[in-house]
Amino acid sequence: MQIQTDKGYISLNLYAQARKETEMVAGSIPELAHQDTVELRSAVPRQLPDGVIQHETPKFFFNSEINASLDKILAEKAPEVKKAAYGIIEFNLFATNRDLSDDERAALLEAGLSQAKYLADHYMTDDEASEFLATINLLGAVAKTRKVDPATGNVTYIELPQKPQGAPSDYVNIQKVMQRYDPKAYASLQSAVATGGNVGGILIEFAKKLRQHPEWVREYRQEQDRLMTDLRNTKIDNRFEGVNTIDMETFATEMKERAEHSSLKNIDVLTQNIASFARLLGCSV
Repeated sequence: MQIQTDKGYISLNLYAQARKETEMVAGSIPELAHQDTVELRSAVPRQLPDGVIQHETPKFFFNSEINASLDKILAEKAPEVKKAAYGIIEFNLFATNRDLSDDERAALLEAGLSQAKYLADHYMTDDEASEFLATINLLGAVAKTRKVDPATGNVTYIELPQKPQGAPSDYVNIQKVMQRYDPKAYASLQSAVATGGNVGGILIEFAKKLRQHPEWVREYRQEQDRLMTDLRNTKIDNRFEGVNTIDMETFATEMKERAEHSSLKNIDVLTQNIASFARLLGCSV
């Protein structure tokens, strides 16, 4: 039997050793001695290249109309285009779980609107581009309603009207009407849902009240329509508006130049975001 060491091979005759009287002796075998320490100061850190770790962008749910619009437009697009589109929503419009100043958050949102314009110009038909940009601008308006509870740190946005897919245009969420006009009944409903109580009975009683107050549904529907109209018509001042989208190099260069000439104190968050957007589309800037 042979054991390989850094100085060659050592031959051991196990049968010959077995015939000798066994004796435990303290000591060491020089041929098997090895260094058991590592000098960390001489180690060189290894840095992974950009883009090696892939992030799977989640799909946010806003309401059935908005999500159906995005799904339809992006259905046949290349995977990188889908990732870039949903990345704009995640990293620019609704930059969650990040310690950003209000100025940085606003700059990211504005950059996202221009990145959406780049996608629309290069990867979409005219009709798709128009619908996509309208949807992104609507979500940008929603993002501008961001509020942070100083006590808990919880972040909230304005609540969009919810309508099931395929529901008629005059659909109204009865529970929302109840919450708005009969908060006591709504509290009872929530309790019944949580405890397995008589949910049906509460809804039936509220339906009777609705027959006596048709103005509740009418006013609620008007409020929801007005909310969506205001959001769609929200004008967001964009420091990157009009950036040339002819190609990625030109686009990224102009975006960075405008960032450098803006009042933003820290442009790193923007330059990294722009570079990430370019990498998603297979470009290096």
